[in-house]
Amino acid sequence: MEQRDIIEWTEYSEYRELTIPSGEIWMSESELVDLFGVFIPKLRNTIQTLYKEDLVKPYETERTIKQNRNLYLSVYNMEVVMLLAFRLNSYQARAVRRELMERIERNHKPFEVILTAQYPSSS
Repeated sequence: MEQRDIIEWTEYSEYRELTIPSGEIWMSESELVDLFGVFIPKLRNTIQTLYKEDLVKPYETERTIKQNRNLYLSVYNMEVVMLLAFRLNSYQARAVRRELMERIERNHKPFEVILTAQYPSSS
């Protein structure tokens, strides 16, 4: 069985916390359903839409891993998870979006872009 990390909700007595590990993220449909609080048909349709719109390629973002007893599981990478967070409309998807944005803003390093332009001479 292959080792992989997943994003998940951690339940505490008074609240839930989103845990995003720093390792390589690969998540199954059932894990994504739990994360985003949607039903499987909605999740599958949204993933198929991502493929149809050419936002991601299945061969880059999806793989099949072998589980115990010769069971196989399709899993999706972090790119798909992030796109789903912005495509799905549920309370959990909004919470995942907020957490992802906060982490990006927190770790964002400022940078400068200098553009130079040459204008045609007016002779």
